[in-house]
Amino acid sequence: MAVTKLWAVKHNLSYVLDYAGNPVKTKNPNYTEEQYQALSDVIAYAKDEEKTEREFYVDGINCNPATARTQFITVKQSFGKTDGIQAYHGYLSFKEQNITPELAHKIGMEFAKEVWGERFQVLVTTHLNTQHLHCHFVINSVSFTDGKRCQDTSWFKFRHIADRICEKYGLNYISNPRRGQPHNNYYNKLDKAGMPNRYSILREVMDKAISQSRSMIELEYNLQQMGYIPDFNRSHKYWTVIPKGYKKAVRLYKFGDDYTNEAISERIYRNRAKVEIKRFHNGEFKKRQYNLPTREHKILRQSGLYRLYLYYCYKLGTLPKYQKPKPSQIHYLIRDDLTRLNTLTAQVTLLARHNISTDEQLFSYKHSVEENLSKLIADREHLRKQVRLKTDDVTLSTAREKLSRTTEKIRKLRKELKLCDDIAERSKVMERSLKQVIADEEKTNAKEMDKNEQLR
Repeated sequence: MAVTKLWAVKHNLSYVLDYAGNPVKTKNPNYTEEQYQALSDVIAYAKDEEKTEREFYVDGINCNPATARTQFITVKQSFGKTDGIQAYHGYLSFKEQNITPELAHKIGMEFAKEVWGERFQVLVTTHLNTQHLHCHFVINSVSFTDGKRCQDTSWFKFRHIADRICEKYGLNYISNPRRGQPHNNYYNKLDKAGMPNRYSILREVMDKAISQSRSMIELEYNLQQMGYIPDFNRSHKYWTVIPKGYKKAVRLYKFGDDYTNEAISERIYRNRAKVEIKRFHNGEFKKRQYNLPTREHKILRQSGLYRLYLYYCYKLGTLPKYQKPKPSQIHYLIRDDLTRLNTLTAQVTLLARHNISTDEQLFSYKHSVEENLSKLIADREHLRKQVRLKTDDVTLSTAREKLSRTTEKIRKLRKELKLCDDIAERSKVMERSLKQVIADEEKTNAKEMDKNEQLR
């Protein structure tokens, strides 16, 4: 059995109730229309609120399924708590495929009564429209007994109840579920294949930032300089970082024992004991090795936006090199763009085809594309009018062919407009990233030269 967490419903309470009680999902697919009619004839409203009406596999606890929405709202109004979270919606899924709908619904009812039945109104439904049967729960956020809001919203708080009920009926359940996994299967596969993803990149960024920091303030500053948003508030249970280009924060403890709050603080503290020893250079350093011209030198002979994009693609390893780098060897600041190679290729092709090197040339070309696009749109409207006139077959066929060609041209021009906007937006970001990449590479090369000098 798999149990998912509850989620809050803040708007459109009726939609959730209608979805949970959808007859298409809750009716038994083996019933005939005559059985449906017979079952409907047996259904009757209860005499009081302690009993409920049953329609297929839809039941109510402390409420009537047919009027659940009205009863939910009435309780909220009576206690003056109509704002905020309206209800909680969750489900209970069964791994076994041979379980009967009756038993699944019985377990769902027993579970809901034990957890919420004493104080809250609950709509319980069993959906039969998927491979695995599952029970839905819609819980009113306000108690009908004391008017207090529902606090039992954590599955890990009462999952033992679900496990005990499943064990009672001989069903499988997860005795020790693992919580807070850092990656799903998709990201695990990317890690094994050596492909970059936001988790692996964030882990490398954290390691680099920690190695260069001697205090938490310095760590926050280093992460912000890299484009990440840290939250290292001492009062928070978990420290988080929002990766570059994303809106959702990632809890660092999910990366392992070395990334908990205490472990990060300890790593920062150990950096204070390190003493950085630099070699004193007397005079200018003279290179003793002749550097052969490479593709990088040829790219640097270009100018403007075209040179910027070519050099960026070269650093990504998409242009031919003597030895193509692995994804893990590419600088972390630009590694995310490996997933946008098609877009980068189209942008470079556009710059090369039209000899665009400066921002002025880019906006001039964009203006000409917009003018051509306006003319083509006007021509297309004229052709559409000709088609609607329904003239002779020859004229109609010619107009349709012209209309198709014009539409295709409009589609291409709109793509080029989108590429122009992307180039204008991305070029400054790429320029800043390349400056940082070059600076880091120069530091690395300087260290290697120092080592070589010592060996000599």
